[in-house]
Amino acid sequence: MLGDIVCTLGASLVVRGILDAAEPAGSNHWLDFLLHGMAMALVVVIAFYYSDLYAIDQTLSVQELMHRFVAGLGAACIVIGVISYPIPNFGKSIYVSEMLMMGIALGIWRFGFMRVIKQAAIRANVLIIGIRGIGKLIAEELYLKRKLGMEVIGFVGTEAGLVTLSYGNPRKVELPIFAPPSLASLVVSRRVGRILLSGTDDCSQSYFRELVTVRAMGVPIEDCHSFYERLVSKIAITDLPPEWIALSEGFRRDRIVLAAKRVIDVIVAFLGLLLGTPLALMTALVIKLESSGPIFYRQERIGQNEKHFTLFKFRSMAQDAEAKLGPVWAAENDPRITGVGAIIRKLRIDEIPQMINVLKGEMSLVGPRPVVPFEIEQYL
Repeated sequence: MLGDIVCTLGASLVVRGILDAAEPAGSNHWLDFLLHGMAMALVVVIAFYYSDLYAIDQTLSVQELMHRFVAGLGAACIVIGVISYPIPNFGKSIYVSEMLMMGIALGIWRFGFMRVIKQAAIRANVLIIGIRGIGKLIAEELYLKRKLGMEVIGFVGTEAGLVTLSYGNPRKVELPIFAPPSLASLVVSRRVGRILLSGTDDCSQSYFRELVTVRAMGVPIEDCHSFYERLVSKIAITDLPPEWIALSEGFRRDRIVLAAKRVIDVIVAFLGLLLGTPLALMTALVIKLESSGPIFYRQERIGQNEKHFTLFKFRSMAQDAEAKLGPVWAAENDPRITGVGAIIRKLRIDEIPQMINVLKGEMSLVGPRPVVPFEIEQYL
């Protein structure tokens, strides 16, 4: 975060300084430049925070890191432009120069920082309490992602022994199962830096009473499922208890937020349909010329509160493609997809008509994908 602030503030001051040097002698606006740069840095930090760019314990690929960085930087540039527009002497050249310099500085700093993190030899011993599948999954994941500097040293159970983990055939590794009389003494002797809880059935209840003491020693304690979600940005269904889902923050429903969400849905969907009309008309014409059949593909979907509705898309498959097998998952090089269909699917043009469903309130721009009825049968 400090690096982001320095890069943003430095880029702003450098650009402003160069432009100020070109002005007649006697003009000195360095205090204004400094305040403007600090405001820019604040916007960047907030944008990067909401883009999850400060979660350095996640194992991000270069593509995912680039995606988050571009999303955060783009949002920051838009907000800075809106805020700075009313400021006197803030022209397009200044804005473009500042954003360009800021983007270059932040990019060099960010990717350089991640490179250093990957090569760092910082070690943190991780102890997993309980012997369940989710704990073993995390141990294997941390072994494969050793650049995080965390290593599982073993498990805690009612009886001492060994756990055999597979890190990809034919490699197998055995980790010890500890059954110490005191959990706190084990944490001290093995220099444990983090404790993960996989379950309460595989350990002595006295261990869980000692967790308060261990937590007071400054050792982080976390649920395995929450740690795994943060680690790989996925939810592990292995040993997933219903209460973990019930207590998840994703079920918060604030009326003001929902109302604002609906307003944004309507405005963006209306503008999307309006601006996308030329492209939609061209797509409809090409679909009709390539193959016989309807322009639109209609499919029954299930939305919130199990409400059934008809979803609209531009047809990207041959007519009656699902007549024999019914709806099935699309595959790579799917023979049912037409030539035009492959293009509009790749560019997501086929989804433009879904704006109609958004306007009708049947689905939202941002939210879970409305499922097909047969998929619910599979889930059940």
